[in-house]
Amino acid sequence: MLSPVSNRPSACGMLCILLSLILGCSGNSIRVYPTSGTVTYKGKPLDNALVNFIINGKEGQPSTVMGLGTTDKDGRFTIQTTVDPTSMPLEGAVEGEHAVTISKYIPPKGMTEEDLAKMMARETKLMEEQGYLDPEDVTPARVPFLPPKYQNPAMSVLKATVVPNGENDFTFELE
Repeated sequence: MLSPVSNRPSACGMLCILLSLILGCSGNSIRVYPTSGTVTYKGKPLDNALVNFIINGKEGQPSTVMGLGTTDKDGRFTIQTTVDPTSMPLEGAVEGEHAVTISKYIPPKGMTEEDLAKMMARETKLMEEQGYLDPEDVTPARVPFLPPKYQNPAMSVLKATVVPNGENDFTFELE
């Protein structure tokens, strides 16, 4: 036979139900729409470039929402938006007009990717062995490949408007 106490939900159980309703229905979720495109530079596909879609968040969202993509050998990219670093990225960008930046960094003049990778490996080994680096052992920084008007969010001339029921496939022809 059940006691009267066992027929009532526990305080802990009620708290769990209440929290799940509040958190599950808070309206803070961000809706994204599939977003992709192509980037060319001086008429040729731009590979290994980072494409950022940046928009000011709406009420109940982060102040800035950023979608990211990387171009492949054909200059194609697909945007993913990360709202919470502990969760998987969302496939697409939020609705609205975005400032777009496109950046690519390359090894300094006279160096190849392979040269840079070897120097970085040597630098890591020296840090592990010595705990410090002499100035001549520091790997040179990569340099911007594109003009600032494409890479700097404050200067970018690129825009894209993401719509809920549209194709959202953008072409950026950089010169």
